[in-house]
Amino acid sequence: MPQPRLMLAILVLLCHTAPVLAAEPPKTEKQRITAASGVRMRATPRPDGQEVTRLFIGTELRELERSEHQETLGGKKDSWYRVATSEGQEGWVFGAFVLPFEPERRVQTVLEIAGQRLADEKAPFVDRTDLANFLKGVVEKTPDKASAAQLELARWRAVRWALSAIGSQEVPKKAYEPWVKRQGEALVYSEPAAEWLVDGGVLWQLEEKYRGQPEAEAFAWEAATTPTPGECEGYAPCILERANATEGEYLRRYPTGPHAGELVKELEQELVMDGIAELEQDDRAILSKELGTLEAALGKVNPAQTKKVMAKLKALRKAAGR
Repeated sequence: MPQPRLMLAILVLLCHTAPVLAAEPPKTEKQRITAASGVRMRATPRPDGQEVTRLFIGTELRELERSEHQETLGGKKDSWYRVATSEGQEGWVFGAFVLPFEPERRVQTVLEIAGQRLADEKAPFVDRTDLANFLKGVVEKTPDKASAAQLELARWRAVRWALSAIGSQEVPKKAYEPWVKRQGEALVYSEPAAEWLVDGGVLWQLEEKYRGQPEAEAFAWEAATTPTPGECEGYAPCILERANATEGEYLRRYPTGPHAGELVKELEQELVMDGIAELEQDDRAILSKELGTLEAALGKVNPAQTKKVMAKLKALRKAAGR
């Protein structure tokens, strides 16, 4: 039977060796996220390497390895990264197209990607819709209201960005029509301009949804500056009705907002006197009603900013005999 002193020596030895024998904590796995559309994953870290697949924007990847050398592609110098998708597909991607990714900073990283992409005026239509679709998916998975407001604003800016490319890039109907249909009633078509637009009502609803968040005013600005489908052709009641639905609505909600002065100046330029004398009584009644609504909206704004446009409204009312 072991002596007491021997047992004590063994216990002391075990206590000193325990930290050495304890398992090391697992290393944090590095991650990356694609910051562009159609990022090519290749079998080897070379620009001519066999293409394994193409990745959508916002694809989260596990970083497995980094190349020892850097290359310059498209004017950008970076390393190659061997990565794996969530489905287990592996390959190499060029570093300029993937950002470091930390799940706890998901919102900030997504907004950074969106900002970079929205600044690219030459981006093709398909890349623009890729960004809009990606942002829609992120919004739907973001429960925090403050974060969702930021992502939602970026999403609808991406939608407008995509729509602007249809005409300017002469995108074939068969290429854009399926995506437009998937947006449902959020988009409207303007015959005179032959273009698709975001329905301003959707943007006003988002302003109400995120009221109290900094992005609410930004949604109001987007709504106020979104073109309205159709054409007034100089018809004063129509012009006033549109003004009330856009600039006027912003001024009712944000009379001291950062864009109030700018919108007042736009109103001054939009209001016309042409054709007032030829209006029928019913049209004059409509005109009078719209004038009253717009005057009420402007009444909340700094009088120093509205002096000229108020004088113009007064002249319109006088010309209409109202």
